Amino acid sequence: MSEQPDLSERSVRDGVTVKASPGLLRRRDVRLTAFAALVITLSAGISALVAQAVQPDYVVFDMKGTIDTFRQQTAQSALDKEKLEALTKRFGSSLDASLSDWQAAHGGVILVKGAVVAGVTDITPVIQADIARQMQAAP
Repeated sequence: MSEQPDLSERSVRDGVTVKASPGLLRRRDVRLTAFAALVITLSAGISALVAQAVQPDYVVFDMKGTIDTFRQQTAQSALDKEKLEALTKRFGSSLDASLSDWQAAHGGVILVKGAVVAGVTDITPVIQADIARQMQAAP
């Protein structure tokens, strides 16, 4: 014969369910939400720093003004055609070398002055001084 517990014991045992206290769940949800917000904030900050570090500097160079100045200076000199061609080639090589050297040293992007309205550093005097130095050094 099997003994059955009386009705009062069965209802107590069957009706018992183990639940976590609501306060514990709320605290855990708040902690997870705070942790997720922290991770997202840190990720955004790191992304902004990396983007700023990787972005190159933009500078402007007055190519037209530099070439016009060279033309004015050569027009005032009494050079024959061969010497003028050699001087022009030397100027072109010096111009290319100066721009390439500046770009290699600074890693920036050089824009022509006509393409930029304002807000960019002008490196024209630096490049013109380097061109003048190269032109004087060359025979």
